[in-house]
Amino acid sequence: MIRSDLLVAKESTQTKVKELKDVIRNFGYEKYEDYGNGRYIPKDKLIGTMYMVERMDYGFHIYYIHEPSESNKIAGKDGIVTEMYYDLRNKMYWIKRNTKDVQFSARNVDSIFPYDRMKRKEVFDFLSTKGNEGLYESAYQYLGAMGMERTEMFGRFFHRLITEYSYYELLHKAGIKVDSNLCIVNINGKSPMEILGLSKTQWKMFNKFGISIGNLQCYRHNETGDNRMINQLNHIKSLDVEYGIEKIKEFSSNEMSYIYTQGTYYDSALQTAKRYGLPEKHLIRYLYYECDVSQGLSVGTALSQYRDYIRMANEMGYERFDRYPKFLRTYHDIVARNYKVKLNAEEQKQWDEICEKNAIYKYAMDGFRIFTPMTTQDLVREGNVLGHCVGSYVGKVRQGTSVIAFLRDADDVDKPLVTIEIRDKAIVQAKAKMNNPPTTEQKDFIEKFAKKFELEVKSY
Repeated sequence: MIRSDLLVAKESTQTKVKELKDVIRNFGYEKYEDYGNGRYIPKDKLIGTMYMVERMDYGFHIYYIHEPSESNKIAGKDGIVTEMYYDLRNKMYWIKRNTKDVQFSARNVDSIFPYDRMKRKEVFDFLSTKGNEGLYESAYQYLGAMGMERTEMFGRFFHRLITEYSYYELLHKAGIKVDSNLCIVNINGKSPMEILGLSKTQWKMFNKFGISIGNLQCYRHNETGDNRMINQLNHIKSLDVEYGIEKIKEFSSNEMSYIYTQGTYYDSALQTAKRYGLPEKHLIRYLYYECDVSQGLSVGTALSQYRDYIRMANEMGYERFDRYPKFLRTYHDIVARNYKVKLNAEEQKQWDEICEKNAIYKYAMDGFRIFTPMTTQDLVREGNVLGHCVGSYVGKVRQGTSVIAFLRDADDVDKPLVTIEIRDKAIVQAKAKMNNPPTTEQKDFIEKFAKKFELEVKSY
């Protein structure tokens, strides 16, 4: 009696499934036919057909009818019909197989989509709208295989996207690239700003000025810094319009650290203005725009040259000198040549002590040597031979704010080749003759030197 009831129920289910297939096939749904790839399954062999019930900006509703198969259990000997509903906005998702609910698992999702991952573009085009164009493709590349997983899978991707990585859709639509370098602060955030942990002012900086999300995330919960940064960006934007050139990216790269923390690895116009009592806006205009337009100097060169020029002029006690010279490089070189090193007894003692400490930076390999100066005249000679102003770095070395090291050929240690500046466990400059960059061979050696002493190479 029980077996008879089960048989009747099975036959009833099979009838319902057959009727459902007929309805789906005859309803006029847009369809995607999945054929073999020619490697394991002939190209003219139909594996199954996907039917689009509803296509949404935030998801889809589809049927997939497998063709009957004796060997493929997922397809079944009668051809299984699977229904999938996927709604990212409301986090509604389910799967039915032959009208019965089954678990929304990576494996069950994967059974609906082609085994050939190369077909993903065709599949994603079929599932997508103009409103979410590119979402599935980019998310698949990020979520389809993570960690030690070698093979990207549709099932992993769709399951992860709507469960633990549902924030991906909001970030994608906001034009934010999601990768392993992006810090997700709140996975349940209702907006990209909340997900990324940005303030309203920082969100405005990203949208209006294109400031890097990663850079902004380094300075969260700093309202004072936010306000100062956006005020500076508005000023830079007005100067961009006035001069017809764009400097926002360079400005944020050089100045953001100082604006938020009052410290920076790089040359900063704002830091220089504060140190020497100069008006910020005037100095920004001069270094970022006038030196470019009138003197042909890059921002990096202008900042570096001006920093040394103003420092040397002040250390030498100049009372009257041009603070915004029309020929910065020339004025810099004149002051550097006139720079005189004079240490009193206490300063000489400091110099000797710091030089003994800096002597740890000795390194030899591949036909090169690196060592540090022992006398002030070593610095002066280095600058004179190479045509740069390292001779004026005596004060910085003596005070311990910078370490200067010389790179020489092992067979000719008296001939200067490259001067290296180390600051805060990082190489911030490495300059050859006339401030030119080191050769490729010299850079390789410097990289090995940096690794030996656990230094970060910030710039050449």
